[in-house]
Amino acid sequence: MALDWNDYRRGKLYDLAAGLPLILWFGYNTARLRPNLVANARAVLEQPDSLLANVRFFALFAAVAFNLLLIYLVAVRTEPVRRSAGMMPRLCGFAGTFLGVGILYLKPVPLPLFWQIAAAFLVLAGSLGSVIVLGRLGKSFSIMPEARALVTGGPYAYARHPLYAMEFLTLAGTAIQFTQPWAVLLALAVAVLQVLRTHFEECVLRAAYPEYERYAARVKRFGII
Repeated sequence: MALDWNDYRRGKLYDLAAGLPLILWFGYNTARLRPNLVANARAVLEQPDSLLANVRFFALFAAVAFNLLLIYLVAVRTEPVRRSAGMMPRLCGFAGTFLGVGILYLKPVPLPLFWQIAAAFLVLAGSLGSVIVLGRLGKSFSIMPEARALVTGGPYAYARHPLYAMEFLTLAGTAIQFTQPWAVLLALAVAVLQVLRTHFEECVLRAAYPEYERYAARVKRFGII
């Protein structure tokens, strides 16, 4: 019997094939972070009392954990019950996820110790928070605006989009460390894309889950706004 294309698109095989580039990308990034993680671990062993060395190590460790968790969730996530239509939602999802990587290709700038520590703390808070949120989101994780399950507990009881709120912290800590004003402009562009992305995601969730309207009425988008 011939396989219906729409049934295939809704199936797990299609979803896994669509997620394969993400698995490869985050796997590649994890491999790239490994030498820096080893170097930071060595710095902690050599200077165990150094606040900067410790914060940098744990920030990078959290980033690696985030990438590995993403790989796992993309592989095991549930099939979407509804997808957004049109190119703009997909463009925002794709660009919002990957545009921030461009900051890392700018020239690093020397910073006073205070700003080095502040940047490392922001990256640590954002990366660790992202791991916690992603763990709660679980198999509902998606890059594109899709509805896989309605999650309203844990961090989602305090913000409708806590993962993006944590990403804003990571972006701020990263942008501080690179050439200005380009790093800040890239970070702002990503922030704008993420805000647009939340709009498309919420349209899909409202269409898939009528109870989302009540949830959105009592929980702010990013926790504070």
